[in-house]
Amino acid sequence: PPPPPPRAGRPPVAPDARLTSAALAHATAMADAGRLAGEGPDGVSVHQRISATGFAYVTVGEHLVSGPRTPAEFVDYCLRGEDARRTLLDPAFTHAGLAHARGPRDGDTYWTALWARPLTQAELTRTRAEVVDLTNRERTRAGLRPLAVDPQLATAAQAYSTDMATRDFYSHTSPEGTQPWDRAAAAGSRRRTIGENIACGQRSAAEVVDGWMNSPGHRANILKPDFTHIGIGFAGGGRAGTYWTQLFGA
Repeated sequence: PPPPPPRAGRPPVAPDARLTSAALAHATAMADAGRLAGEGPDGVSVHQRISATGFAYVTVGEHLVSGPRTPAEFVDYCLRGEDARRTLLDPAFTHAGLAHARGPRDGDTYWTALWARPLTQAELTRTRAEVVDLTNRERTRAGLRPLAVDPQLATAAQAYSTDMATRDFYSHTSPEGTQPWDRAAAAGSRRRTIGENIACGQRSAAEVVDGWMNSPGHRANILKPDFTHIGIGFAGGGRAGTYWTQLFGA
């Protein structure tokens, strides 16, 4: 007989061996250390463990829990808290991995559940377009002209988000000392004025644009009347989990 429909009306997630491998590595690291943490004693974050398996994602969530002794107890625990329940039932996630490990010192059980949606070119295109759309809504609301997507700015922004995730840094200045205008020029842009917003850790386009709009400096870039063009970059991975770049030009 077919499986019963999900109680919450959400589509089921598919188990993924790579996510399970990353979950086991992180649960074991937490158990060995005897504490819950997004970063293990080896200095590796749970998101870096996912990237190390080759699983690229457009959105990710996690549960790091200690105490429950069975999968049923773990699920019940996650359903009790508002944030944990939201992650468990988020329809954006399509794949999952779950693992647990017993602490050698305290005997406690440490759980890691990883939820994700794989990154495809279509998902990346959709996510970047959504950031542009939300940004232009804010400009329209402020009586400003919308920004047009500039291919060179988009190339530079995407390369920079990927670089921050891959090399695990977060700054407007790259490890080599390049600045936003240097990266735009290197991508072939001839825009006279360049501005940049970056962010890390946000799980969606709506969340990142909302965060920028609630930060005076980032908001000023989004609502700068002189800017005419924009490029967006997104990458998953690194210590923070997600890295976002807005590159503006005039």
